[in-house]
Amino acid sequence: MTYLVIWALMAALPLAGQAPKARPQPKRPPAAKPAAAEEGAYLLRSLTVTGLKRFSLQEVLPVLGLQVEQRVRMADLEKARDRLLGTHCFESVGWKYALTPQQWLEVTFEVTEPEQFLPWMLDRVPVTREEFEAGARKEFPLMREKLPPSGLLLERLAGVLEKLAAEKGVKEPMAGRVTLVGKDQLTIVFGPKAPPPNIADVRFVNTKAVRADYLQKEMVQLAVGTPYFEPNFRFLLENQIRPIYDSVGRLKASWTKITAAPAEGVFGVVVTVEVDEGPVFRLERIQVRGTPFSDEEIQEIGQFPVGGVAGMSDIGKGMLRVLEQLKEKGHMKASYKASRRLWEDRQAVELFVDVDPGPVYTMGRL
Repeated sequence: MTYLVIWALMAALPLAGQAPKARPQPKRPPAAKPAAAEEGAYLLRSLTVTGLKRFSLQEVLPVLGLQVEQRVRMADLEKARDRLLGTHCFESVGWKYALTPQQWLEVTFEVTEPEQFLPWMLDRVPVTREEFEAGARKEFPLMREKLPPSGLLLERLAGVLEKLAAEKGVKEPMAGRVTLVGKDQLTIVFGPKAPPPNIADVRFVNTKAVRADYLQKEMVQLAVGTPYFEPNFRFLLENQIRPIYDSVGRLKASWTKITAAPAEGVFGVVVTVEVDEGPVFRLERIQVRGTPFSDEEIQEIGQFPVGGVAGMSDIGKGMLRVLEQLKEKGHMKASYKASRRLWEDRQAVELFVDVDPGPVYTMGRL
């Protein structure tokens, strides 16, 4: 019996060696984790910016540096916010987000713009406005016609101007400062950090209708001793010299060239004004509206030089006579505004005067 069991075991051994091997089962990959959980990034599905007033979304997006349909991390949003703040064109920048059921990211940036934006200009530099704009946009993509008067922004743009001026041989520290231009226009002026020289003298050339020494006298009393800043000097010309040429009918007189050269013996500059006096205009017609007088009465009272030289001072004196006649009728606070139309082809001018007679005052107790 024992031999039979041993024989059966020995007979089974070769059969076991020839048995086919079991096929290995393919390993199932681990469950895929969402990309956001695996990489810490999300698919940016939408991007909006609220609070924009002077800037457009197209101007702001390149500064943010974010692309819709690309994956971003929260740190990327923080960096985008910092880039927007770094332009110094926004008082505050915040952001918020929402996750969709598909784990997509919807981001909104909320910005607050400054209330004040000012025009800018260049002064005493060998760099043109176009060159400065092109150079500034390389470092400051939000460069435009008006800028907020932020100290950090002005310092940054002054550095750009300093590099451009150095390329043209002017190695001088530059600055940006808020300056009053004309009567009431605050303007950002970029130029040398050193203050401008004072005006020591003013001269006029190419004058015939008006004596140069008379013009010089009128300007010297206002300009000498003040810092030379060409826009403000032109403002003085318009207010002090323009009426002189208007009084002799030279209604298109212009200042073709203004130069400033160092004065001899004193620290300052001599400003030379080249004048184009233009033609003499004649008064073709004057129309005074808003008075109880007829056209014939207006002409008789005002004695306007119709057909003759359009001397604005004589016309102004005529309007004062009209106002005096209105006072005789009780209009004690009459006033007027005038506009003109120039016909350069025939060197003529038409004047339109709108009178506001004001209330009629009656006689009280004497």
